[in-house]
Amino acid sequence: MSLSQIMGYQITRANLVALEFFARDVEKEFDLRPVEYTILQLVREGLCTTPSQLAKELAITPPSMSVWLDKLSARKLLSRSKSVSDGRASQVQLTASGTRLITQAHEALLKSEQRMLSVLSAGERVMLHEILQKLSKIEHSPA
Repeated sequence: MSLSQIMGYQITRANLVALEFFARDVEKEFDLRPVEYTILQLVREGLCTTPSQLAKELAITPPSMSVWLDKLSARKLLSRSKSVSDGRASQVQLTASGTRLITQAHEALLKSEQRMLSVLSAGERVMLHEILQKLSKIEHSPA
């Protein structure tokens, strides 16, 4: 079996293309790395409102998440505060400038992905989306 028949290789190659589009249309334009974009978008959508939720969703350690949140806070894109319901927990919120930036970056990313996926028919785009969602929900299990 050749390398081109290995699914993981093809997924990696496709991801490299997606990262090139992201770098050109979002990272360069808005000074956002993929992880920073994802953090801001998850907070914007209300899917993750605490550092621990963000760390779990992105599969990174809480200390690493704290570093990313510190960077975004220093840029005044988000703020952290104590949870009203649990004083031990922190809440993460976007600032007004963070909301503006992620809104613009998200629109740019959608246009970028539209260009990237223009080689696919509408039906192929739907199928690809469904397949990627299924693959991303597979639980990691030890060998």
